Amino acid sequence: MRIAFFGGTFDPPHRGHLAIAKAAADGLRLDLVLFAPVGNQPLKHDSSAASFEDRLEMVRLAIAGDLRFQLSTIDAPRRDDCPNYTVDTIGLLRASLEPEDHLFCLVGADSFLSLPRWYHAAELLVACDFIIAGRPGFDFENAGKALPRGVRLCGDPLHEVGLTVLHVAGEADRTSTLYFLPDLREEISATELRAALADHLVDDSELPQPVADYIRAHQLYR
Repeated sequence: MRIAFFGGTFDPPHRGHLAIAKAAADGLRLDLVLFAPVGNQPLKHDSSAASFEDRLEMVRLAIAGDLRFQLSTIDAPRRDDCPNYTVDTIGLLRASLEPEDHLFCLVGADSFLSLPRWYHAAELLVACDFIIAGRPGFDFENAGKALPRGVRLCGDPLHEVGLTVLHVAGEADRTSTLYFLPDLREEISATELRAALADHLVDDSELPQPVADYIRAHQLYR
C-alpha cells in the first residue's frame, strides 16, 4: 500500500487540510492518508484551543467523505507528557507496516520550511519520502535552504505531471524523495480561524459543515 502520514494539530480541521490530502492522494496515487492529530506539539508552546478528544472527533467528521482518509491516534498524548516527535512516530508507523508498503510524510510548505527546527530533522528527512504542499510564493530555492544540516540535494529538480521531484541524501548515503505538489491556493490560517470563531466572524466555507456544526454544538473556541 501507498500510505501518507498527515500529522498536525487540526485545531480545527479545515478545508485547506482536506485539499492538501486530496491533492496528495490524487497526485501520488495514495491508498491511504492517515490524519493524526498531535497530542503535544513540540514547536508550539501554547496549548491547543480544543482538547485532543474534540480534535479527534472533528477530524473524524471532516474526513468521512473520502474512503482514502483514515483517523489515526498514533500521535495521541504520551503518558510521560513528553512532546510527540514526528521522527519517533514515523518509526512506530513503519514498524507496523508490511515491508512492501510505501510510507510518505505529508506536510504543508510552512511546516517543511521549519524542518531544521524539528527534532532529529536530518534523520527524519531520510526516514521516508515526503510530500510537500505548495503555497503562493514557495520556490525550490527556499526548499533547498530548508534542508537540515547533514542532508544534501542529489541532482536537479525533476518535473513530472503535477509534481516536482527532488532527491536528497543523508548520513550513510540514506536517500529519500521529496514530492512537491503545485500551489493549491488554499491558504487558511488555523490561528486566524480560531480568532474568527471566537468573535463569531468565521465564514463556514472554510470548514466542513459537520465540523462547523460540532464547533457550535460544543461551543468551542469561545
